[in-house]
Amino acid sequence: MACIRLKENCEFSGESTYRHVNTHLPNYARPRFIRIKSAIELTATFKYRKVQLVEEGFNPAVIKDRLYFLDDKENLYVQMTQDMYNSVKNHVFKL
Repeated sequence: MACIRLKENCEFSGESTYRHVNTHLPNYARPRFIRIKSAIELTATFKYRKVQLVEEGFNPAVIKDRLYFLDDKENLYVQMTQDMYNSVKNHVFKL
């Protein structure tokens, strides 16, 4: 999973993000999930707060931020839904 903050007045494009990731990263390094946050929290020593992100995982019922999933069949990042989450958890859809 990659957690990013967009520049002001920028919109997330699942199609162009997929093209960029597909072009510049090998398959094993491509983020399966992209989480869009309005602000990235830092610790007192200016490190990224990752523990809470790891604990929340990729459940859209828990996460209030926008969350996108890498769909290799559609060649784009699509917004994660509860149905998609359930398919992954029930091993219907493999990552």
